[in-house]
Formats: sequence, C-alpha cells, structure tokens
Amino acid sequence: MIVRDQIISIYDPIEEQQIANEMIKIWNSSYGLDFDIFLEICSAVLEMREENYLNLVKGLRKETLLKYTQLFGLLLKFFTYDYYYGDPLGILYMQTQSRGRNGEYYTPYSVAYTMAKMLNPEPDDTIIDPCVGSGVMLLATRQVIHEKYGWVESSRFGRNLYGVDINNNAVRMAKIQLYLTDYVYMSILLIDTLQKFNGGTKNDM
Repeated sequence: MIVRDQIISIYDPIEEQQIANEMIKIWNSSYGLDFDIFLEICSAVLEMREENYLNLVKGLRKETLLKYTQLFGLLLKFFTYDYYYGDPLGILYMQTQSRGRNGEYYTPYSVAYTMAKMLNPEPDDTIIDPCVGSGVMLLATRQVIHEKYGWVESSRFGRNLYGVDINNNAVRMAKIQLYLTDYVYMSILLIDTLQKFNGGTKNDM
C-alpha cells in the first residue's frame, strides 16, 4: 500500500495548463455561471458546511450545477488525485474574470516556485504573502517543504501560511487551492486584512 508521504508532488506546467484549459472551455461554453457562487460552493464542500451548500445549490439549474461539479472535479483531479501543485484556478480566473483589468496579473506558478526554492523554507518558518492572489507563493513554498521533508511536514507547515489580499475572490481561491493540497490539516488561515481597514481613515491606520 502506498501512503501519501511516499508520493512526491510535483509541478508540471503542461498538466497545469491542460487542466486550466479544460476548465476555461467548460466556463466559456456555459451560460449563467457565476464565479462568486462557484467559489462559495467549493468552499462549502471543502469545509463540510452542508447547510450552506444546500442553500447555495437550491434553485440552480441542473445544467449549471453539473458545470460547477465538473469544474470542481478537475481541481480535485489535479491536486488530490495526481498530487500536483500549480494554479489552475488562478489561470481560470485571469482568463475568464479578470483579464488583466485594473492591472491585475497573477504571478505564474513557475516563477513562484523558483522564488520559493530560493527562499529555502524550513518546516518551522512562518510565511506571509501580503498580496496572496490565488495563493501561488504559499502553494510553491509548501511544495518545497513537501519535496524536502515529506507530506506530513508540509501539512503541518500549512499552519504557518498566511495570505492577505483586498480581493475576496483571491482570498477564496487561495484558500481553496491550499485546502486541496491537504487531506488532514485544515487550519490554513487567509486573512483579508486590507479589506478590514477599508472603512477606516488614514488616522485610524
């Protein structure tokens, strides 16, 4: 029997792009999909919030729910069945939602992975990303820990990861992708600190 700690998770840019392309194809060929609702459904499933999930899917067209399920299934396949690290959700967001509006461009996972290897993190380190986006820097740092110390240490390391972003979708995407790299420890914290201060004034900072 192969246990997960014996499996080396990898970054495969071809596989990442293929999964992202499949998701983009589903999204662009569908009518009435809502990115906010999709992220909320994913979060409710991963956090086992059954009542929230039922409220979210109540009244949805059967075809719409099927598309959300297919999209979530592709994320599961990438992260938990094939044990890859990457950013398919961020690619989907950039290609179908953001499209670079307001200067919003996410760091490619390959760049984040290179930076994480240069950082050379240890399992007890705390990593904070002040512009978390879809979570690539946190994911890449965790991958480096996984490769050096195994899955158990990388899961524990997940407790030391913090992300901050003013965009609610970014916070949710990062949290979803970090959850999907883990089966046991679900204590990843992503804090939207900037939004917390949006109602204040300069004197309050």
